Amino acid sequence: MAKKVKEYTINQERVEEALIVQNRMLLELLVQVLDEQLVIERPILHERLANLIELSNHDRDLKDTLHGLTQKL
Repeated sequence: MAKKVKEYTINQERVEEALIVQNRMLLELLVQVLDEQLVIERPILHERLANLIELSNHDRDLKDTLHGLTQKL
């Protein structure tokens, strides 16, 4: 049974801010992956990035925008 993907709303006014945050999170995640010498597949990368987004201290609107942009990767 396929997992239902939640649709997130991308706030166009916060896309630039979200892209900066997303780039920082992706770099952090890639450094972790390289440090652990892991081979990582796209679904796992998405899942780990989603976890980083949820654990961040950003407001819900920015988190939703980040999730929406991540789904487009």
